[in-house]
Amino acid sequence: MDKAKQKFFNDYLEVITFFVFILILLVIYIPSLIWEEEDMYKEESRFRMQTVYNVENFHNILTGSYETDGKKAVTLVNAVRDSVMADSTFLGEQIVKLNGEEFLVDVPKGFDVEYDTTFGLRRISKETIIDTTVTVLMMSEETGMEDTVYVQKKNLLDTQQDPLFIGIVQETTFERVETVSYFDRRFRKETNPYNFAFLPDDTQFFCPLTGDPYIIEINDEGNSVRVSSPIRSYRDNRYGFFALKTRSHGYIIDGSRSWDN
Repeated sequence: MDKAKQKFFNDYLEVITFFVFILILLVIYIPSLIWEEEDMYKEESRFRMQTVYNVENFHNILTGSYETDGKKAVTLVNAVRDSVMADSTFLGEQIVKLNGEEFLVDVPKGFDVEYDTTFGLRRISKETIIDTTVTVLMMSEETGMEDTVYVQKKNLLDTQQDPLFIGIVQETTFERVETVSYFDRRFRKETNPYNFAFLPDDTQFFCPLTGDPYIIEINDEGNSVRVSSPIRSYRDNRYGFFALKTRSHGYIIDGSRSWDN
């Protein structure tokens, strides 16, 4: 084999090796992307189903029944929450008018707090707190002598107004880390006067993957509700040779979630 043919053959092998290497990378990398996307849709869908169930539960608390019309249920629950926020005496049996309909509701005490904590996501964080301690001299009523007292700087003004106050000796500042919990709410933000309040809306009643509504089923006695994923089997081709595939994201029956079992 002459040098020209040898060079052509080597170049050909290098090209083939390069494309095989790229193909192997794609076979490994693309499925991982699809799996991450599947998990993302599953997590979001289950979060929405939990929201739907929570709305149904609040509707049952307020009216004594569940509601298969998700938009009607969330509108009523949000309207009651708004009324309680606007008027703290909006408790007990009340009439709520929505879209030409009247609804008799029974609003329990603390409904607004339970609503906000239910639809908020509890977060834990560590915060650095800066404390300043002030050393002051005070005249002791018992001994008639000067005495050293330690107070927080935020309380210094009250101490200075004490007739037994003599003077400030020194200030000491130190840092400490404190663990705090708070509720991070995920829904749309309202305008004034309810800043920092977030409400679920009817978009939560639709599967993020297919756009189909979640299935809300109420038993014949009306005392049990089931929220189910609308997906039975789903496939969406990706990148020619791959596909995003999934089955039902689960269901919730009276608060019990299928994915917890």
